[in-house]
Parts: sequence; C-alpha cells; structure tokens
Amino acid sequence: MGPQRIALIIPTCGRPDDLSACLKSIEREADATLAQIVVVDDGVDTPVVVPSSVAGVPVLLLRNPERRGAAYCRNVAVRGLADDIDAVGFIDDDARLCEGWLKIACSELTEDRGALTGPVRRFDRGLVSHARQLRYDRRYAPLKPGQAVGFLAGGNALVWRDLLAAAGGFPDTPTMSDRFLVRRLEAQGRHCHFVPDMYVLHRNSKGLPVAVREAWRAGLLDDTPDATHPLIRLATGTRDALDGLPQTAAALLNVALDAVYLTGRARDHGRRPGVPAVEPAVAVLTTAEEGR
Repeated sequence: MGPQRIALIIPTCGRPDDLSACLKSIEREADATLAQIVVVDDGVDTPVVVPSSVAGVPVLLLRNPERRGAAYCRNVAVRGLADDIDAVGFIDDDARLCEGWLKIACSELTEDRGALTGPVRRFDRGLVSHARQLRYDRRYAPLKPGQAVGFLAGGNALVWRDLLAAAGGFPDTPTMSDRFLVRRLEAQGRHCHFVPDMYVLHRNSKGLPVAVREAWRAGLLDDTPDATHPLIRLATGTRDALDGLPQTAAALLNVALDAVYLTGRARDHGRRPGVPAVEPAVAVLTTAEEGR
C-alpha cells in the first residue's frame, strides 16, 4: 500500500513568480492524498505571500529570520507537519510538477522503498541551464525504471515520513545534503528509487557564479573515493565535449565546472563542512558577471 496522506514542502528564497507557478502546478495535480503544503520563506527581505489553501489543501507558511539554506528549510518544515502525514514530498520553488506527478509518486512509493526521485528537466534557456541539463541527462541515461540509486533530487522527491524522522532529516550542509540523506536511508536498509515518469520542470540556471560556487562546495564535501586521476578525467571530458556537437559549448562548460569541483576535492576533507572564507574562482566570476 502506498502513502495515504502526503505533504509537499517548498523552500523559497525571493522568487515569488516561480513560487506562484509551482503552486499552480500543485493545484492542477492535487487529489485526496495531498493533505498539506508547507512553504518555508528562507529569510528574504520582502516576506513571501502565499494563499491559505491550494485546491482546498491548507498551506502552512514558515519563515526563517535569516537565510539558512534549503536543507535547513526542509527540516524546519518537517517539524511543522500535521500528525496524519505519512509521506513527504520535496519540491523547489522554481519547479513545476509534471502531469500525473502525485498519482505516479503515490503508486511507486511502496513499503519496501525508502524514497523516490525522478528526472529534472529544464524550462529555461541559456548555456548554464543547458550544461546542467546535460549533466542530469547523462546521469539518467543508464538507469532503469524503479532502479535503486545513490542520489536524490531535493527538488523532486517523495520520502516516507517515519524513515525521514529516523534518519534525522537532511544533513545541514550547503550542498549535497540530498545525497547524504540517501546514505542515511540506506543505513536503515532502505533505498531511493528512480521513477522516470515522476519528473518536474525546473529553472536550471541561477547564473554562472552560483554554478561555480556549487561545484566548489560539492568538491569540498564529496568524500567518495577518486576513481580516475583528475587530469585524465578533465582530458577525457574535453575530448568528449569536442566530439559532441552541437552540445560542445555546454559540455565544455561542464568540464570547467568539473575543474572547480576537483579543486575543491583537493583541499583538506578533514575541515568542518562548509565554504571557505575566500573563494577565488567565484570572486572572479562574480566580478565579471556584475560588470556585464
């Protein structure tokens, strides 16, 4: 039997138009299983405004006094769930549910599965968006429907509430918290499973500086073993990009982001998780972006 009462959690940070579109997509999909929506305003200067209900489903609005990040917001929202919620969905404010998302998610989250995740597809344009989508598509290409995977998209997921509570929620890290949550679920003997039809449309690009910052942070936090020497990895990526017309520009951008990621990995993994006080690559790119 699948979940009977679902809550959707949406962290938001200064994107009112995207949030409105997200809620409209939820309104279209809402059925009897959707019992609650929780929106967490992550310390923006102008507080977000949301309706009291969407398709008759109550909307709970929570606010952080200062910006704390998506993982923190998701954990705050979990503590505000109604008692009868048995599964929790996580959606980004700049995502839109695909047609049938709720029905598909409810049918696929069976008792032997800890969580579900599905594809993320872009609706925006631009090189950074294209590059990110290329990374997603390469991740999805070899996967089979229902396959257990070692990742979870924090903006497209459904998790059993009791397992989420037993796992202690999302690790409060600046990036990769969704992947670390999968590890916590696996420690309980449950896995995250990939459902191709459970997809969302997403604004992939937040700008080049953000893409670089996230690559840097991911490198700092990633503690998995290195399977390939960094220079070989970058050389292979460059060769594949040059052979991959018409996606060469996006693929080369991914090589550059991979170099930033590998630079982060090369730093001491024994340091406290977080972002160093000085991020030279990000500072340079931010300055260049602001000057355009």
